[in-house]
Amino acid sequence: MTRGYDAFSVKVKPDFRAAIVFSFLPLLVACEPRELLTADAGPADAGAAADSGTAADAAADVGRDASVAAERGFLTDGNGRVLILHGANVANSAKGSPYLPGIAREQVLRLSADWGFNFVRYLMLWAGVEPEPGVYDTGYLDEVEQRLDWFHEAGIWVLLDMHQDVYSEFTCGNGAPEWAVRTDGLSVSCPSQWFLGYFEPGVKRCFDNFWDADGGHADLQRRYAAMWAAVTERFKNHPAVIAYDIMNEPHPGSDFDALEALGGESPDSPSPGFDREKLQPFYQRVIDSIRQVDTEHWIAFESRYGAPGNGMPSYFTRLVDPRDGAPRLLYAPHLYSVNLENNQAYDPENDKTVANWEKHRSAEAERLGVALVAGEWGLGPDWKNARLFMREVLGMADRLMMGWSYWSWDPGGWSWMNPDETERETVNDVVRVYPRRIAGVPDSFGFDPDTKTFRMSFHDRAGVEGPTEIYIPEKRFYPAGFDIVMSDAEGNWSAKWDPEKETLELTTPFTGGVHVVGILPRT
Repeated sequence: MTRGYDAFSVKVKPDFRAAIVFSFLPLLVACEPRELLTADAGPADAGAAADSGTAADAAADVGRDASVAAERGFLTDGNGRVLILHGANVANSAKGSPYLPGIAREQVLRLSADWGFNFVRYLMLWAGVEPEPGVYDTGYLDEVEQRLDWFHEAGIWVLLDMHQDVYSEFTCGNGAPEWAVRTDGLSVSCPSQWFLGYFEPGVKRCFDNFWDADGGHADLQRRYAAMWAAVTERFKNHPAVIAYDIMNEPHPGSDFDALEALGGESPDSPSPGFDREKLQPFYQRVIDSIRQVDTEHWIAFESRYGAPGNGMPSYFTRLVDPRDGAPRLLYAPHLYSVNLENNQAYDPENDKTVANWEKHRSAEAERLGVALVAGEWGLGPDWKNARLFMREVLGMADRLMMGWSYWSWDPGGWSWMNPDETERETVNDVVRVYPRRIAGVPDSFGFDPDTKTFRMSFHDRAGVEGPTEIYIPEKRFYPAGFDIVMSDAEGNWSAKWDPEKETLELTTPFTGGVHVVGILPRT
């Protein structure tokens, strides 16, 4: 995609656009008005901006009646503003019965209040939804709804994730109910490392039977699609829900290519065939089922388990969204470096996972015509060079202008919190300045965690209403306050600062052109 800049009379590729625009920011700093914001006072013209409303209002426009549509591969809200989602998975603790995350209302509110998150990927399990074929547990769904209410109160959007690992708790993992476990009598044991369970004969057979959509176990996919329709019917009107994630890390079963997953290449790999002939038709079946009851919300799909998370390609062709209007499909792949996890250390010289992931996911999102969110990424906070890896992932996410969901919220483990819920040092990596809503289409944005400088360029799009909203953790990063630098002429823009939510609202004129904004530490 290219875009002409009248000021420069050139066309640039996306990769170079940020460099060109950002190179002019020093001139903007010197020549354009600088408005100072602190926790005690806003700019003189802040009254021109619209009232920011309550935290619940912030989530209200992603419900059933929201006009959510794709714009050049971006999620947008009901006013046409591009959404950028930062958050966490909630939670690993949901994997066992009763399949509910161990999170309380006060902890949910802290996600937005303390860390500025506006997004969670919420784990649900098939075993919790459908304990018997065709029987949906309303008590379980009631419990999910209570937690959705908490997220709505916090102004947090929710991606409902139908989670599985190693197929089912009855095969030493989690996900499918017992009636859907079809091992054909093959053995299953519980290895010391959970992921080794995927090599168990009975586990591979469970997946093979699931993917055989026209064979003797064809009822499995039919039931799964019907289950998703039931979940959708229950939650399609909930204002916190923004999307449905069809299946967590679908495993290829006997088609799993272990060499490829380790970063090797195999000319005879079964992965292209699995993606196109088994996984993609399954996704299409579930998309069609969901669309029978909900034409408004986004539907997320993931790459297969293994190689894509380690930076290798996926092989989907375009999925079809049968709704009227623009498709609302969301690509939500995961990012996990095999080298990093195996060594519990990040080697920036030899580990090319992030660069490879960026290359392939960017190309795939463009080829598939979908929005992009990293559904999972994370690592042990005590691993060598952990914070360097985190900064590289988050810098890459900014370059791709994509949202993300960290694995996971659960205090302890890989979380940015200790078991007692005090913060670890990594909190200052997952917390960053970012644009929550953009009143137009972003050309580029980025946050430098060393200088605490944020820069963004976006261009106008007709029909967009409302201000641009930027989350700025002032208490954490800007004890002396911060400055705003704008490319728009003085008097043509206004700003409003909400110190409680640490959110800046920028109102810019519609010019049909480009706006550049910088956030700088006060000096």
